[in-house]
Parts: sequence; C-alpha cells; structure tokens
Amino acid sequence: MSVPNLLDTSVGDLVAERPDRARVFDALKIDYCCGGGRSLREAAEAKDLDPDAVVAMVSTPSGPDETPAETWTDRPLDQLIEHIIGSHHNFLRSELPRLSRHFERVEWAHGEEATWVSEARGVFTELRDELVDHMRKEEEIVFPLIQAAAKGSNGPDTSELDTDPLHQMIEEHDEAGDALQKLRRLSNDYTPPEWACPTFRALINGLRDLESDMHRHVHKENHILFPRARAILN
Repeated sequence: MSVPNLLDTSVGDLVAERPDRARVFDALKIDYCCGGGRSLREAAEAKDLDPDAVVAMVSTPSGPDETPAETWTDRPLDQLIEHIIGSHHNFLRSELPRLSRHFERVEWAHGEEATWVSEARGVFTELRDELVDHMRKEEEIVFPLIQAAAKGSNGPDTSELDTDPLHQMIEEHDEAGDALQKLRRLSNDYTPPEWACPTFRALINGLRDLESDMHRHVHKENHILFPRARAILN
C-alpha cells in the first residue's frame, strides 16, 4: 500500500490488515479500537507526530501476532466469536475480580499516601460492573443474533437492546474506553510510586494489561466482527 493510501486508511483497518501494528500504536498511545475510525494521518497529527514517520513504523513488521490477520477477517464468524469469548471474555472474568481485590487492599493500606486510588477504584468498579453486563448481552443476545443471521435462522429476542444492537455495543465500548483513559490518567500512565508494595505494583501492572487486552478485544469486535455481521444483518 502506498504512503498516501496508508495515511488515508483508518487505524482500525490497518490493525485488522496486520495485527502486529497494534504494538506500534500502543507504543505511540494511538487508540486503534474505539478511536480506530480515524485515518492514520488524523491519529498521528492528534498526537503531534510526523505522519510520514508513523507510516514508516507501521510499514515494518514488528513481530508475530497471536493470530494472522487473515484468520479473523476470513474465517467463519462462529470461530471469531468463539475466540473472543475464550480469549477476551474469559480473561475479563478472571482478571476483574483479581483487580477488585487488589484495589481493596491497596486503598486500605495506601489510600492516604496515594489519594488517587480511591477515585480510580470507583472508576474501575463502575467499569467492572458495566463490562460484566456488556459481556452477558453479547453472549446471550448479540453473538447468537449474528450466528443465527449467518445461518439464515431466527435469532434471540433483542427487545432488551436498542433497535441497532451493534451500535449499542460500540457505544458501550466507547464508554469502557473512556474509563480506561481515566484509569491511565489517574495512575500517571500506570506508573507505581517508588515506595509501592508488591500488591500495589501488581495492581498497576494488571490495569496496564487490562487496557492492552481491551484494546485488542474491542478492535476485533468493532473493526472485524461487527462490520462483517452488519453486512449479514442488513
């Protein structure tokens, strides 16, 4: 792809084409999931980066990804959904309770020294509860709806959701992205204090890993699964 074409291509599409580019965008703090609709030029300029320099970075392979891009853009939707649940939803189911316990211990032990922890815990708790309900809606309604449409059969009752379930899921992804940005800001870009105990450091590292996995998770839904599903549902 030529430089002008790369600059005008959305960040989300660039990662869908070659998932290893996510590492570049992570390093540059460019959002490729909720903000993945922006062109590469727009995303670079928003971060005061030289667009041509960013093009050079995304044009060079940075290492193997968990799965080649063609796997998720070309394989059956059932397999992509199974992967999202098995890899990302199950990660959240194990990680969210663990981080909740860490927050409780860190706030109790260090809340006076690190006053931001209390606010961050509130943001995280709301995010956790919303993600649990979000995953339920996806697994009980949205994913079965997509699978039924792919097979030409009737799907589940969608009355609990808006008239456009996919759009509702994307909006909820945006809200989760906003919460993650707040957590990054409150924690000073996930930087533990020099005096932080092992649990405090585990909390900070866990929040960083949560953000990283959520970026990959939301990217696969917003920029691969949902566009393919919409073509079938429409």
